[in-house]
Amino acid sequence: MYIAHISDLHIGDPSKPGEENLKRVIGEINRFCVPFDCVLVTGDIVHGSARKHYAEAFALLNELKVPYYLIPGNKDGTDNLIGALRTYYPFHPLPQSCDGLQYVVDGYPLRLVAVDTFKEGVMNGALDEERFLWLKNVLADNPDKKPTVVMVHQFPFESGLKTFDGGAENWYEKFRYLISDHKDTVRLVACGHLHNPVSGNIDGVPVIAAPSTNWRAKYDFVPAENIVAEVRPLGFYVHRWDAGQLTSYLVPVAG
Repeated sequence: MYIAHISDLHIGDPSKPGEENLKRVIGEINRFCVPFDCVLVTGDIVHGSARKHYAEAFALLNELKVPYYLIPGNKDGTDNLIGALRTYYPFHPLPQSCDGLQYVVDGYPLRLVAVDTFKEGVMNGALDEERFLWLKNVLADNPDKKPTVVMVHQFPFESGLKTFDGGAENWYEKFRYLISDHKDTVRLVACGHLHNPVSGNIDGVPVIAAPSTNWRAKYDFVPAENIVAEVRPLGFYVHRWDAGQLTSYLVPVAG
């Protein structure tokens, strides 16, 4: 199984060439040397949840040749994104017994579990009790021990990048404990938010943040007042699942 993983499209950001950059990335995905089974889009589809920006974003995403699955980021409104899915991509899973855009896709060799951490005005998101319990139950309800990929927008611990860290309302810790409890089945936590390729692990489970398809943030290991963009290659991840082994590759794309 081959999965492409993109994030942080920020379509509608007036200061960045998001549409053209996303076209380049989608072109590379569509032309890749092996066909993908699906694409994961880990949040921040638009830069502000204006409906016209969703129309632009889905017009581009629908050029993908394989199914794609997405979650909200901190720039997306959950309700607005669900409404946009119904209009522009009605094949997409919708919420399953939860108020967020949380769902399970079980038709691949890897089970995909989507987690919604959007909270209005909170950059680093939140995972309220209802959404957390949904995730807890879904991970527990896996009698065949099917290997699982969990999608979440934020990198679920301190990244060292100061403009992205902090203010996570303590959900990172309980999320990590839950993933650790299911490290026998969770093979990857796929995320974004950091606008850079960053990796870590939760008790041995890989956590991989895909770079933004729009712009790359400066690696600000010292505090900064604002997020600063840098001119560096765009890119996406390839996650390859074969014979019980997951391997991830960063594919650069010229901006």
